[in-house]
Amino acid sequence: MARPKKYRIVEYTLKPMIFKPNRKLKGYVELTIDEVEAIRLADLEEMYQVDAADVMGISRQTFGRIVKIAHAKIADALVNSKEIRTGKEEKCRNVKLVKCENCGKVWRVPNDYDKDICPECHATNVHILEVESDDEKNKTS
Repeated sequence: MARPKKYRIVEYTLKPMIFKPNRKLKGYVELTIDEVEAIRLADLEEMYQVDAADVMGISRQTFGRIVKIAHAKIADALVNSKEIRTGKEEKCRNVKLVKCENCGKVWRVPNDYDKDICPECHATNVHILEVESDDEKNKTS
């Protein structure tokens, strides 16, 4: 029996999209939301794999495998005139930032995280930080 898939933490969510070549289609490839996040962190943000893996809450080896699979899918679509579909949600979670008032530690947790204990000092004096959404950022710009 296969081991259950570990949840990945995704900070950026992409609405489902389809990218089509301007010639006859020869099929499609589908990028999962964790593959899109891995590509964003590795290629767009230019993060080291070990740092990006920490952000997603997975091992460096798993992150490397996700990026490799995503790169192969994108290359296949570009070379073989395939459509690229994105946005399929699997076992990924959006995150929120939490801060400990005692020690000042800030860390990311999934949105459905319900434990109110600091991993650093084990205090219960923690609260969720308000993070400005992309829509709010664009309104103030």
